[in-house]
Amino acid sequence: MWEGDLVPSSSLSCGNSRSKDRGQAFTLEGVIAGVLILVVAYFLFQSTLIVSPLSGDIVDVQIRQYGLDALNILSNPQSDANDTLENSIAKLNSSVYPTELLNSLDTILPDNLEYNLEIAYFNITTNQTGIYPITNKSNPPDTVTATKIIVLRNGQLVSDSPFKVPVNYTDIESVSNSEFPVVLEVRLILWRI
Repeated sequence: MWEGDLVPSSSLSCGNSRSKDRGQAFTLEGVIAGVLILVVAYFLFQSTLIVSPLSGDIVDVQIRQYGLDALNILSNPQSDANDTLENSIAKLNSSVYPTELLNSLDTILPDNLEYNLEIAYFNITTNQTGIYPITNKSNPPDTVTATKIIVLRNGQLVSDSPFKVPVNYTDIESVSNSEFPVVLEVRLILWRI
């Protein structure tokens, strides 16, 4: 009775060849997994040397985003407020300074940023691009520029505006002088102080 209930002697050995192969496979898998983890960890720690020099670029991207956000906030062609880009530029001439616009920019931008504001335009009479500086502060060589394109009608601009198209300009048919589009690029040049 005991003899039938006994476990066969071949099962009591340290394992058959099949279980030894399985154990070796598990050991090999463990070693390979450990090596892979070490290789991945090595490359992750080495990649920080590549990423760290970009930290200056990240700051520039953030400053540019501040500028784009400020220009987008101040751009509102449907508003009659004096601090919008469109109204300030439409009223701009040699005697009118956009104080409200600059005060709003000072409020919107962080305190550690300084800026220059200028407008690039195409002068039809000279066929050249002109730059109209609104502020003229001394800036360092490492600046960041945010730009916004705005379109005004010639009739919206004051009569002595530097961007106004001359009344006698008739090269474009079927567009009245007051409806003639004037395309301007507002440039906000930023730097940290």
